Amino acid sequence: MSALRKALVTGSLVLVPLALVGCSAGTGKDAQAKAESPEAVVYEADYPAYDSLDDIVKTADVIVRGTVVDSRVTESKPEVSTDGDPLTNPQAGLSAEEAAETDPVVITISTVKVSEVLSGPGKVAVGDTVEVSQLGGTLDGVAYEEQSTTTLSKDGTDYVLMLAEHGEAAPYDLLNPEQALYTVEGEEQIEPVTEEGFDDIGTVDELAETAGTAETPAGQ
Repeated sequence: MSALRKALVTGSLVLVPLALVGCSAGTGKDAQAKAESPEAVVYEADYPAYDSLDDIVKTADVIVRGTVVDSRVTESKPEVSTDGDPLTNPQAGLSAEEAAETDPVVITISTVKVSEVLSGPGKVAVGDTVEVSQLGGTLDGVAYEEQSTTTLSKDGTDYVLMLAEHGEAAPYDLLNPEQALYTVEGEEQIEPVTEEGFDDIGTVDELAETAGTAETPAGQ
């Protein structure tokens, strides 16, 4: 029997189980398909949203173009904040010991070979590989999914990624799984992967020019 579990992931990657729903066994081919399908955990994540292309470009630590050359699925222990309002942060009010018991989240870490650096020179160079983490993946027979996340594919797709850094030893991640993920199509046109992305970016050169003229946020 397969099962669908739902979980909430806030911007600080707090994970809270919300529901467990068992699928009925059924009969015949349907039953066999359900028996063979992996258990599924669905994440609900809260990401920052950006009002304009300029906003996300100036927030990005690095913007790169590249292709995925490798990937792996693993668990990551999220940082837990016990401050704030329990209505918006399920961990608010917990003791340090209780917060430390928060379940890890499953992530896919893709290794991206950089073919062009559009923003963040000095941090990344052409020819480097960078690791990019995304929520979800299949681990130990369980499929973990987040509805707004499109996992990077190791099929030669030419990506443009707007990334946030989290220290030298940690992978980058997308500022927003929809607004920060693009592909490069014919005539060097940048296209959003989902309809929530910005659809008027133009060419790779035009994005590089935008990144070069965007103001850097205070404190960076």
